[in-house]
Amino acid sequence: MKKKITLGIAFLLSAGMIISGCGGDKAAQKDAEKSAPQEAALDMTGVKDGTFSADSSEAKVGHSHVELTIKDGAIIKVVHTGIDKNGNVKDEHYGEGKDPGAQKKAQNAYKAIGSYGSQLESKKDLAKVDAVAGATISYDQFKEAVEKAVAEAKK
Repeated sequence: MKKKITLGIAFLLSAGMIISGCGGDKAAQKDAEKSAPQEAALDMTGVKDGTFSADSSEAKVGHSHVELTIKDGAIIKVVHTGIDKNGNVKDEHYGEGKDPGAQKKAQNAYKAIGSYGSQLESKKDLAKVDAVAGATISYDQFKEAVEKAVAEAKK
C-alpha cells in the first residue's frame, strides 16, 4: 500500500514538472532581458553650468516641461511638469470628472511625472530612470524634454 502511494506521488510530481516545463519560460525571459539592448546614457560632455529648460513635443495628452540645473557636468536638480492638452499643469486633480478608468490612468501619469524627475536627480543617468507602467507617454515626453534641455546646455 505504501509503495502504491509513493509511486502515485512520484508520478504526480513528475507529471507536474513536465506540464509546467520546470520554469524554463522564466529563465528564458531573464536571458532575453539581459541581452536586450540598453538605452544609451545621456551624453553630458560639454554641458555648461546653469539652469536649462525644454518642452517635449505635443501629444494627445499634452506635453512635458523640464528644468534641469547642471553643475560640474552633472544634473543636480530636476523640475518636471506635465502640461495637459488645454495648457493646464497636471496636478492631483488631473483627470477629475472623467470616467473612473480614465481618471485612474490620469492620476497614474501624474504620479509618474513626479517620480521621473526625482529618479533622474538620484540616479544621475537618464538610461536608469524606470518607466512607470501605464505612463509611458509621460516617460517618453520626459526623456525627450531632458535631451532637449541638455542640448541647450551644450550651446
